[in-house]
Amino acid sequence: GKFNHVLVVTAPGSGAEIIPFLKTWLNLPLAFGFMWLYAKLSNVMGPQRLFYTIIFPFLAFFTSFAFIIYPLKDYIHPYGAMNAVLNVVGDRFAAPLAIISNWSFCLFYVASELWGSVVVSVLFWGFANQICTVDEAKQ
Repeated sequence: GKFNHVLVVTAPGSGAEIIPFLKTWLNLPLAFGFMWLYAKLSNVMGPQRLFYTIIFPFLAFFTSFAFIIYPLKDYIHPYGAMNAVLNVVGDRFAAPLAIISNWSFCLFYVASELWGSVVVSVLFWGFANQICTVDEAKQ
């Protein structure tokens, strides 16, 4: 399994039921948003500047997650408040409330999924198209 899956599934108050919510309500819209933003930026930036503009926020987030956010996880997650809300609204809202309770883990999950599916493929093909012509690719 992937580390990002393990992180969100084993988080307090969470479980496997959180994955469909993350994929449907966060990953999918953010992937579309990312592609829209990439298309807009590619119209106004050169390839090298676009590459660094896309890569830097991800690297900054992953670095800050490792050294700041994750070590502070016990202080920044609103477990008490979300448990109180869960007691009022019932178990049918357990997965969405688990996303809010474990917001940093969910953010890491979404960033990891975007990195793996969108960023790497878009940047790879952008780089490949930059260094290789169509005629060279046909060979």
